[in-house]
Amino acid sequence: MDSIEIALAMDYANPFVRAVAEGVARYGFQQGNWRFYAPKGVPEVLPRELKNWSGGGVIGMLDRDAVSNLWKRGIPAVNIFGRFSELPNSSVVVDNFEIGRAAADYFIEKGIRRFAITGRKVFGDMTLKYDGYISTLSARGFQCLELKSRQSIQNLAAEFQSLEGDGPVGVLATEDPVGRTVIDACLDSGLRVPEDVAVLGVNNDAFACEMLFPQMSSIELGAERVGWQAAQMLDRMMKEKWRPDEPVRIHPEQIVERHSTDLTALSDKVVASALRFIRENAHQPILVNDVAKAAHVGRRTLENRFRALLQISVHDTIRRERVKRACRLLKETDMLVEDLSESCGYTTRERFNQAFKQETGITPSNYRKKFRFRD
Repeated sequence: MDSIEIALAMDYANPFVRAVAEGVARYGFQQGNWRFYAPKGVPEVLPRELKNWSGGGVIGMLDRDAVSNLWKRGIPAVNIFGRFSELPNSSVVVDNFEIGRAAADYFIEKGIRRFAITGRKVFGDMTLKYDGYISTLSARGFQCLELKSRQSIQNLAAEFQSLEGDGPVGVLATEDPVGRTVIDACLDSGLRVPEDVAVLGVNNDAFACEMLFPQMSSIELGAERVGWQAAQMLDRMMKEKWRPDEPVRIHPEQIVERHSTDLTALSDKVVASALRFIRENAHQPILVNDVAKAAHVGRRTLENRFRALLQISVHDTIRRERVKRACRLLKETDMLVEDLSESCGYTTRERFNQAFKQETGITPSNYRKKFRFRD
């Protein structure tokens, strides 16, 4: 089998990009005949360094012009960088809108009612991160403070005075290093994390998130999955001379919770107790009455408190927690869906499928295909 030379036009200084490269490498190893172009000893080149290169395909941080120029030379190319104002159709990128939406939902489920986001960078696909966060909050009736500069972050206490209401402020830091800056500013100004300010980063870089106290929660983006699917797209382009009609956007993997957001409905201990019971028993066929009994209140009282604080019913909370468990099992195990549904508290696969699709929009089988490293 003849080898195919693949070039990676990436900046390995970025931890997200390094993880993308790992996904590409996993796919390439499976093919058996991929060889990565490494003119300097490592498989990393700049797009301009490919001017006289004549390999099989390119994956990297490539704008529309770069992809177009490579195609004119008969070289398929896939972009993995989401900051361009116009993405090439042959792109596999993280869904930035979904990052913002997930962060907003996460804070709301925590009982947070005041919100902020670190300064908007008005360029390209990245603006969708802000749009997802702010529009989701707006749809639920909440406003959002934008911390527009490093100076505004350093003056958090003064900035937060413009926010109405009481309780902690949920801050989405659009990158992990910025989140560290927010936490440092909180500690310098006497604000407690997470009691006064809950901080959520983006990318889940362990170096940035764990080498501080309190450690920072962050959104895991699924960079390896981006790399795998980018390689899969390139493989098809090379074999079939096929060109995609639109970019592929990958949903973020999960929110990895650490101390910076470790609070649960602090303003209502009954709701906190109920949520804890649901999370600890999502694998059981529990009912709303079971939750009310565990929280030592009547069902109607519990329902009213859930809706007032979290804007969601107890039943829907149970379903959401079960589906979260199912999503993790679908991605990380080979359990049959029949067995998995029982492990998530459902007595029949039909009821599980219905609940899963209601929550995610797709069936469990399609979810597994979408999120596993497989064809």
